[in-house]
Amino acid sequence: MADPLDVRDLVLVVSADCHLCDEARALLSRLCLPFREVDLEDDEAGELAGRGVPVVFFPVLVDGEQVISYGDITEMELRRALPLEIVA
Repeated sequence: MADPLDVRDLVLVVSADCHLCDEARALLSRLCLPFREVDLEDDEAGELAGRGVPVVFFPVLVDGEQVISYGDITEMELRRALPLEIVA
């Protein structure tokens, strides 16, 4: 059986000097959720915006297809949005 995280590609879009971005990083790490970080200035952030991902409120957590949460990301939001077996 494949690991559910093989299906999801968690991407955290961040901006420089963003305290909410720092808090989101810490939360994802504390929950042992693997994620990639993409800086707003990177080309990939522009590609996400081109696909309709709102990259204006930071941070933005995307699973590859849809926005999971943005701004003040909470553990409760992540537990609701992600399969239970993913969130430790």
